[in-house]
Amino acid sequence: MQARSRQLFSILLLTTVLACSVSADTVEVAFSGGKQNIAAYRQNRITYLSFSELAEILGGTLDWETVGHQISYTDGVNRFDFVLNSPFFKLNDNSYNMTFPADLRNGQLYLPAETFVSFLNGALPQSISFNGEQALLRIDSEYFNVTDLVVARKANGLLIEILLTGALPYEIFQTEGNWLNVSITNGRINQSQIESRKDSRYMYKLSTHQAAGSGQVSMRLKGKVQKFHHKLAYNPPRIQITIADAGFSLDTSSTTPIVGPDDKIDVIVIDPGHGGSDYGAIGPGGTREKTVVLEIARELAKLIRKDKQFRVVMTRDRDRYISLDQRARIANDAGADLFISIHANASVKKKARGWNVFFLAPAKNDSARSVAQFENSFFLKERSALEAHRGDSASPPDEYGLENPILSILNEMIMTEFQAESHDLAMMLAREFRKNLKIPSRGVDQAGFFVLNKVFTPSVLIEAGFISNKKEEKTIKSSKFHKRVARAIYNAIKKFKAKYESKNQDKSG
Repeated sequence: MQARSRQLFSILLLTTVLACSVSADTVEVAFSGGKQNIAAYRQNRITYLSFSELAEILGGTLDWETVGHQISYTDGVNRFDFVLNSPFFKLNDNSYNMTFPADLRNGQLYLPAETFVSFLNGALPQSISFNGEQALLRIDSEYFNVTDLVVARKANGLLIEILLTGALPYEIFQTEGNWLNVSITNGRINQSQIESRKDSRYMYKLSTHQAAGSGQVSMRLKGKVQKFHHKLAYNPPRIQITIADAGFSLDTSSTTPIVGPDDKIDVIVIDPGHGGSDYGAIGPGGTREKTVVLEIARELAKLIRKDKQFRVVMTRDRDRYISLDQRARIANDAGADLFISIHANASVKKKARGWNVFFLAPAKNDSARSVAQFENSFFLKERSALEAHRGDSASPPDEYGLENPILSILNEMIMTEFQAESHDLAMMLAREFRKNLKIPSRGVDQAGFFVLNKVFTPSVLIEAGFISNKKEEKTIKSSKFHKRVARAIYNAIKKFKAKYESKNQDKSG
């Protein structure tokens, strides 16, 4: 009898242990454009999901500089600060309790889905929800009903269109300083998308404001607005504003330059960073950035050429120096549909690790600014050397558009023209890197890189890893790693092609 009691007790104890134990699992994330599984585990009936992987889908940046105590996440507007092993976190200036503690496993930040997602949903512009029974997290980008803005010069004036998902009531009013404001009742504004459409030929500023019951789009225009007409148009739904005979004129010429990609995504320009006398970063073991990135670029070119759907152009295919101006000219002369610049990162912090994907836009954090400063420093040296060679008395042309106001306006116009598409490509690359690379992710970020600023097409800059980190240097210089990076980039290119060619077909149909 005692033996049987001990046996029953053992079974009961084992059952209790198993009920409280951790089980490995995944959570499916459904978002506009597809679905993706991210790592998760269940503990005591709570689903912990990898916020590191979710951040790749959402965009934004995780700051791992304080690993061991605090991890921060920023999306450009909000900042979350998590303390490991604590249920308390800060959202901007306020503290909250998500009941269950933040956890760090295998180099990734895990958060309790059932209690944290509601905070995330309240802070971010997307609608985010979690279904524990289905292990499904939904990111509803269709949450926005004011989706985009288009500005076009017409023969009799300027046409501004604000794109909607359906008819919405609105009002338009002018304010001092030549501001034209559109207030949309129940409008939920895709702020980053619309603000990326600022066209410096016609407007000084473009801003958005989101309130509980309405959204507002405000434009400070360059030409004096004397007369304007507006209406709600359909197929597709949009607010049309016509500024007739406003006397707008281009700052550069009377016509928009014909630049950028066509309706087919078939010309891919690969830009291996540095080269020749410009070594780029050098690892503690002597590995040169210029050599590593060229090998990755060659592997990528092989994959793309085998496909026969694309034409590949490389800014350099051997160890030679190519100036910034030459890189941009090669891409633009080739009619590039995508421009991919490949680099390896470096930091004075020897423990810094991980890959990054950048697109061209003003930097929003110190980490992105430091990467841009490092990469831009090589081109600034080139510029200084050019000026020194020509002499102080000479007045060399500003090849970089840093001081020439006309070139600066054109560059800003191009930056915003392809910003949304560049961000989309960067996100696709990040998803592929996370699936294919076995080094930490530093996510998608934005910064002002000279090498991207003169290329008139969707473009990204990839930092494949930290060559300044001893462990990562060994990984980065291996041919296996080169092939993995190339394969991830190739997969993202194909997905970008499929998405944007189908969009173009829908428009033409």
